[in-house]
Order: sequence, then structure tokens, then C-alpha cells
Amino acid sequence: NRPRAKALLDMVGYVDRDGDGWRDQPDGSPLLLEYSTQPDQNSRQLIELWKKNMDAIGIRIEFKTAKWPENLKASRGGKLMMWGVGWSAGTVPDADTFLALGYGQNKGQANHSRFDLPAFNRHYLAQRVLPNGTERQEAIDAAKKLMIAYMPYKIHVHRIFTDLAQP
Repeated sequence: NRPRAKALLDMVGYVDRDGDGWRDQPDGSPLLLEYSTQPDQNSRQLIELWKKNMDAIGIRIEFKTAKWPENLKASRGGKLMMWGVGWSAGTVPDADTFLALGYGQNKGQANHSRFDLPAFNRHYLAQRVLPNGTERQEAIDAAKKLMIAYMPYKIHVHRIFTDLAQP
């Protein structure tokens, strides 16, 4: 929703202060996003959409292309601003798999966003040791709400795979 995005950016001070057509940061310095990507067709299609939509709301964005292993190494080292990755759920239906993405001690491992919020960490650790039941579900829900509020990850694509296997 472009009008809503523009209104939100305006409300928090990301406006075009110098009249060049691009939004600036609240302190007046240029706003520039850096999005890391891969040199494949799917990635190229995604960055075309990113560019089109960021231009439409007045945000300058640059794309840094590297092979996936190079981006992974840079991400684990905390050297990327933004990167689009996929994550697949395992066969065990448990929230811990995805909550681990926000656990502070997992920075540089599963936690590529380097999110580290003490309240989230407490709920995450609590749900890890509790048996399935109401108390564990309450800890999971509390952690989930914090992840949604702070949004270290923006989930925007749901991939569907169909695998065929034959002996």
C-alpha cells in the first residue's frame, strides 16, 4: 500500500528535505538502502520489484550482487543491511525452529538479523524447556508478538515446492 507506506515514512521523519526526489533520514542525511542479492533469474525478478516499489515511495535502493555463499558469509559477519533468504519448516511442527531466528545468542548463526531483545530472549528460553501445553504456548505467543512488533524479518513470499521421487 504505497499511500500508507508514504504516510508512515512521513510520520516518522523520513521526508525529502533537499528536494532531490528521494527521502532523507530524520537527521537530514541521505537514506540509502543496500539489498544483497544473487546473480540468478529469480533474484533479478525480485530486485526489479524492489526497485519499482522503492522508487514509487521515494526511497533510494542499491543492489549488491554476490554468490549465495559469499552473501551467507557476509550475513553471518553482520556485514549486510538487507538480504532476502528462504527458510523451510521441518517435518516437526514446532515454533522453536522459527523463533530461533530471533534469539540473541544465535547472532551470526540462524539469527541473521542480529536481533537481540532481552524480553524476547526470556520467552524464547522459557518455551524451549517447557513441556507442550498452555504455559509453553503462552511463552511462544509472547515471543511471536515481539518478533511481529519489532520485525527483524519481513516475511513476504511463501514458496511452494512439489517434489517427486521415484526409486
